[in-house]
Amino acid sequence: MELAKTAVRILQDSGEEGIRSDVLAEQLSTPKRRIYDVIAVLKALNQVSTKRRFDGTTITWIDQSKNFVPKNQHDDLVTKFEEADRDRIDLQLQLVQLKEQLRITKTKLRRDVKAVEAADRTEFDTTQLRVRALSHSGIKKVSQSGIDVVIESHEPGIVVDPTEIEPDENELLLRNLQQGL
Repeated sequence: MELAKTAVRILQDSGEEGIRSDVLAEQLSTPKRRIYDVIAVLKALNQVSTKRRFDGTTITWIDQSKNFVPKNQHDDLVTKFEEADRDRIDLQLQLVQLKEQLRITKTKLRRDVKAVEAADRTEFDTTQLRVRALSHSGIKKVSQSGIDVVIESHEPGIVVDPTEIEPDENELLLRNLQQGL
């Protein structure tokens, strides 16, 4: 174990140039085969790299410290991520609350719409009426008896538009031709 610890310290001190295996064995006063055992383990852990050269094998320490963040920076980042996550949850909650307020306001607006003419009935001097439901739910049912038409919507609020739309002459001609056949 002491041999490995001393070898690691010497490898770290050798820098980017590395150290030849025979020089390392000489500094540790141990046979080269023991150095190869230590180097094999360190290489398996990706702590050293080796290069075979004409004058021997050069061993270089791989500095893994650049791949890590100091603990205090890590803790700061964790704190910031937790704060950001809480802020995201708060914003999502605010969004849900605003959507609910919007839905309630739309419902109130539909209920607050009053008829322009409050009478038992309104007569229009026209041959056509357009009817539109105020809610997004639309028209529920239309029934007619030949004289009366009853229109039901899913929610309160119906607009009646007595404005006449000028018929398309081509469409009238086609209808007349179809009725004549």
